[in-house]
Amino acid sequence: MDFKGVEPQKNAKGYNDGEKSKIDSPKVDAKDEKAKHSWQAKPAKDMKHSEKMTKGASKTGTSTSTKEEQPAAEVKPKLAAPLPPPTIDQAKLLADSEVKATAAAKKINLRDFIKKHLLEGSRKMEYDLEQVHAILDMAKFAFLKTSPLLELNAPVNICGDIHGQYGDLFRIFNSCGLPFRKKYLFLGDYVDRGRHSLEVILLLLAMRIEFPKKVYLLRGNHELANINKVYGFLADCRSRFRSGSDWKILYDHFNEIFAVMPLAAVVSNRILCMHGGLSPDLNSLDDIRKLVRPIVFVRGLAQDLLWADPEAGIQGFQVNKIRAVSHIFGEDAVAAKCKQLNIDLIIRAHQVVEYGYAFFANRLLITVFSAARYHEDLWNFAAVVKVDEKLEVSFVQLKPSEYEQYRREKQQTANVTGDNPDEEDK
Repeated sequence: MDFKGVEPQKNAKGYNDGEKSKIDSPKVDAKDEKAKHSWQAKPAKDMKHSEKMTKGASKTGTSTSTKEEQPAAEVKPKLAAPLPPPTIDQAKLLADSEVKATAAAKKINLRDFIKKHLLEGSRKMEYDLEQVHAILDMAKFAFLKTSPLLELNAPVNICGDIHGQYGDLFRIFNSCGLPFRKKYLFLGDYVDRGRHSLEVILLLLAMRIEFPKKVYLLRGNHELANINKVYGFLADCRSRFRSGSDWKILYDHFNEIFAVMPLAAVVSNRILCMHGGLSPDLNSLDDIRKLVRPIVFVRGLAQDLLWADPEAGIQGFQVNKIRAVSHIFGEDAVAAKCKQLNIDLIIRAHQVVEYGYAFFANRLLITVFSAARYHEDLWNFAAVVKVDEKLEVSFVQLKPSEYEQYRREKQQTANVTGDNPDEEDK
């Protein structure tokens, strides 16, 4: 595809929890408070500022590889086979969760809960423990009554990692619209690292329950107990609910709900979204639909949907040695899977990218990250991917709140040293 309106930056910095990643980031005018770029897939002579994806859009690429790096045979798209009825255990799980959700709905007014958060802004909230458990009981039923693969139609705003950065969540709502007016798909990693994990996850869960046609949530790798017990969420629960074993019961309840969250979404049958990435075990969208929840210990396809990363310069799928879990996959794997799954674009999160979004595999894949200045020593932008009714894709970028001060300090240093203040951003 030929993109116009977005200038790729060569050798752009990308970050994988401290590691560099080979993903093309867009170049941005640092003076703009909010930068927007768009594309559509049209013949080049008809292009203005975008390229529009259509059902018949051409896709290029070679076949992917298996774990042994053997070429995979091309698979023509097939009609989805009827799925088997849920097992007795799944049916009982759904029925039990419905009973608990019905009882929980009597303990909290979700509209008031959401309104209070929106009115009071991005500050620390005080929570009633019984109401928090009520939200979790209702969220469990909301997730279980949907497929592991969500299916929704554009228009939609797609957000990457939030990581407890409550202020960035509000900035997204201010820039892209409130969730009861605009549709949102969040790709996971709501908790850990940031200071307001509880506020972020509880507000989004409440919105998912109250506005089920407007707010959709996927699971990220930080919605795994073995991860969020290390990177901050367990400590948050313990510090906020100190009485006896209350905090541990609450923490376990959260992870019980995380275990039943959907793992992927498809937008208008053309755009596949997940937190992590592709898998050698993903040969049909039904492979995702057939995943059985709860998923406590992830492996195989579920693990890759939460953990996998794109990597330039490799062929097919290889072991992800940096993360010591899941796979990395090359550009050929992206092209082959898009063809095999009959989709036009993949949108995923999971990795910090300098300007909030980045392209890979001839722009068949977009990485989006929605937490600005993810680390103290990084000045990454946050971004949102906007998909409209015609499947036009555009981007909204949000600078770190202290970015202008950072730029002024760099300029002052440059005036003394004679260096280019933008050089380290390239």
